[in-house]
Amino acid sequence: MRRTYSSLLAFILFSSVLSGCTGVNESTEELHDSKTTDDYEIPNPDAYECFEFEGWDRCWLVYVPENLNLSLRAPVIFELHGWASSSFEMRNYTSITSLAEEVGAIVVHPEGLAIPNSGAFGENQESWNAGVCCGDAKAQEINDVGFLIKLIENVTSRLPIDEGRVYFTGWSNGCQMSQRMALEASHLIAAVACTSGYLGFTDDSLYSPIPVMEMHGFLDEIAQYTNSGRLTLFEEDARTIEAVQNGAIENLYDWANYNNCEGFMPDSIQPGAVFSIQSFTSCDNGTEVALFTSHGGGHNLYINDICDGVPYDFIWSCVGNQGLYDTHQIMWDFMSRFSKELEEVGE
Repeated sequence: MRRTYSSLLAFILFSSVLSGCTGVNESTEELHDSKTTDDYEIPNPDAYECFEFEGWDRCWLVYVPENLNLSLRAPVIFELHGWASSSFEMRNYTSITSLAEEVGAIVVHPEGLAIPNSGAFGENQESWNAGVCCGDAKAQEINDVGFLIKLIENVTSRLPIDEGRVYFTGWSNGCQMSQRMALEASHLIAAVACTSGYLGFTDDSLYSPIPVMEMHGFLDEIAQYTNSGRLTLFEEDARTIEAVQNGAIENLYDWANYNNCEGFMPDSIQPGAVFSIQSFTSCDNGTEVALFTSHGGGHNLYINDICDGVPYDFIWSCVGNQGLYDTHQIMWDFMSRFSKELEEVGE
């Protein structure tokens, strides 16, 4: 039975009594691959790769850091764009390639489908079928989970990737999709950390707990911090009680339930002037669940402003965090502490 937490909301939002620190403990162990460096064909980072999946051409970009040691296996980060964005735009918006160079991670940018005459609000704009949202992908019930699972298998078979360190992140609709992937592909994913999107899918029949962090701006103009009611004005499929009720705090507790975390409230709270982090740190499978709250943040929590030509910028500010914190580093510090046993990946 779902726990009831609403009575604790005020305490959780403003409490500074409890404090804790989720330490970064990056594994230095690299897994030697039987292949040699000559066996790998490194993709062009500025050219789409594609395969056909269920009648659609599905495409993505791959970025391999220039200094990556190809004789060792590297972690991989799948970064999913938001609604009405693209792989190239997401990579440019977030500048995740800088983090990739620093930590030695391969980055994959999958692309959602844009379908003319889908009947959805904002049709012919790239989107992900994350459950209650969004756009063309939801209207056509596109099997994005199946595509992304096949893509994981594709890139891990062709590149020197540690299958125990497959991570997902994303923004907005991409964050929703990353969380749906956590529920439906937990056997392949080591951890998820994403921004400005709530879980819109509730079937956990395939789920085995993995760590999840969601980052949210208290002043988010699109996916509001208290609920996602704003979305229902534009997206008919999101007009459900569950969608409207969902918010940052409820999303945190939903994942605490899925991960069977101990306690009725977070056992680690890191207060701060710019942001705070609330975490459940004692959960099944040695996992954690965390909510990062940017006190003055809007829908865009990345450093860069993205106000040039972005659709629907009349309903949101599109301004970034102005360098107050490094969003990708915070996500990496969370995700990189976790890996899956290789035998678990193969199950």
